[in-house]
Amino acid sequence: MNALKILVALLFVAISAFGDNATNYAISAHEKYIRGDMDGALADCNRAIVLNTNHTVAYAVRGDVMRCKGDLNEAVADFNKSIELKPDYAYAYGARGYVKELRGNLDGALADCNKAIMLDTNLAIGYAIRGEIKGRQGHLDSALADCNKAIMLDTNLAVSYVIRGEIKGMRRDLNGAIADYNRAIELKPDAADAYANRGEVKRTKGEMLGAQADFKKAIELNPQFQTLINKQLNTADPTPTAP
Repeated sequence: MNALKILVALLFVAISAFGDNATNYAISAHEKYIRGDMDGALADCNRAIVLNTNHTVAYAVRGDVMRCKGDLNEAVADFNKSIELKPDYAYAYGARGYVKELRGNLDGALADCNKAIMLDTNLAIGYAIRGEIKGRQGHLDSALADCNKAIMLDTNLAVSYVIRGEIKGMRRDLNGAIADYNRAIELKPDAADAYANRGEVKRTKGEMLGAQADFKKAIELNPQFQTLINKQLNTADPTPTAP
């Protein structure tokens, strides 16, 4: 899942350490990244780094941008540089952990998330991403505990509800999963992954009209979900499962 469109919790704390034009570009890059303007964000990150080659945050934001563009090697390189410049930068460890997860390196991803949480025990997104990793490893009870911790720390972080919804789905708590996806969509109406996941749960429950509506919305928000949804529809067991 596209989780960390967002590991941004500590970003502005780090930005506050700088006060130059490079930081203005870094802030602009982050704002464009949040809006989904990846090309604009990348251009601003590059400007920031030209002005200040040691700007920790500019590398971290560029790492997130490169992740969204699908260049995971460049993303890791940028997070490595950010950590080299600021070894206690919890955000960069968490963001790098997410990229490692996407690359299938679950042990490395877990180590980075553990480091991020060690550096900042209140980093909600760190717990959420760690929960997702544990879920993929099959440790569902521990995964759920991490998601609950993330939500306790920040009740308005949509990605935590998306991940917890995934974990509940794995535990066959289908109604609980839908409740979490509903909350994620309430918090972030453009959360395509929440719509796609909710649609899959509805399909499993036999609620085909609701599932189709959610799939359509997910694709409308992010056309890249078309391939994933088609694959799910072609390979998943369509037999409804009781909640």
